[in-house]
Amino acid sequence: MNIEVDYNPYPSESYFISVSLNNKESISFDKTIKGHRAVKQILIDKKPFPTDQSISSEWETIILKGGKFVKKYHVKWIDMGRKDWCNNEIWETVKEQSLSDEVTDKLLKYSQLISQNYKKLTEFSNEMKDFEQLLSEEIKKFN
Repeated sequence: MNIEVDYNPYPSESYFISVSLNNKESISFDKTIKGHRAVKQILIDKKPFPTDQSISSEWETIILKGGKFVKKYHVKWIDMGRKDWCNNEIWETVKEQSLSDEVTDKLLKYSQLISQNYKKLTEFSNEMKDFEQLLSEEIKKFN
């Protein structure tokens, strides 16, 4: 499973976790300024990030594959409503649904665990398996 987790160590109360379905679709889970939800997003365009517009926010994102750290990279974001311009890609939200408080709390804890320990995730292999299982179950509910 290819997962991206926005870096947000404790005591953050927000998170954003994205699971790639393929090169053009993802299911993302968030508790951010945009909501408390699961969303299906599709990649609608690739073009250079604009230098003449205000950036809505910036952060670091951690990429995981098979429960292991792959790399961390910097993200610049422009909020365009149902569209998000992240670095050189424009993603559009095409479906959204709410998440239970229980799932939200679990995803926040996993997001914080990953953010605080991304370089040593092998020490948390059981937690990473549980995290991937939770994401798989929520994706099944979403589709």
